[in-house]
Amino acid sequence: MQSYKINAFMRNVVTAAAVVGTLGLAASAHAQQSFTATVDGKAWESDQAGITVIPVGMSGTVTITAVSKGFSTYPPPKGFADRFSFTCPMPKKPERFVTTRNQSNGCRVSFTKAARNIMSPDWATTKHEGEFESIGGSSDKGYVNFTTVSGKTIEGEFVAELVETTTKKKIAVSGKFRGVDRQTGSNGFN
Repeated sequence: MQSYKINAFMRNVVTAAAVVGTLGLAASAHAQQSFTATVDGKAWESDQAGITVIPVGMSGTVTITAVSKGFSTYPPPKGFADRFSFTCPMPKKPERFVTTRNQSNGCRVSFTKAARNIMSPDWATTKHEGEFESIGGSSDKGYVNFTTVSGKTIEGEFVAELVETTTKKKIAVSGKFRGVDRQTGSNGFN
């Protein structure tokens, strides 16, 4: 009878440790994400749930998106979120890419101010307040620098000059990011 109580106690301890360990890993993976930037001289930030990292093995690219802090909650606050998006060749190690209009030889960086989404009641009738894209070309000194590429974690910094697609207004953006590929079945970056 005594050994039965010890075995039952040990099973409970092992089960509790496994649950705590799993929750700890999930929390640590979730806690690794951050995205801060300066957009045209103003501070900008996303929250952990607003950052998405998607490596696409077939095309050899990685897309990183981030929405304004607070807009990944439900219900979202009133108003519209700003959104950053990078599409770059997929790094296998720390690597630096220049910014360009298309991602074939560098990183395409875009920033959408007051982005409407398909769930917005005025989605079909109201445009975003601004859609900015990387310029590319020899005059552009912009880059996306991946400083850490390990497993499913990617980290880096960026600097770019973006131009608004209709008004041609130019803005400077810079910042730092850290993200985790959360896709089930993905091999990550290495």
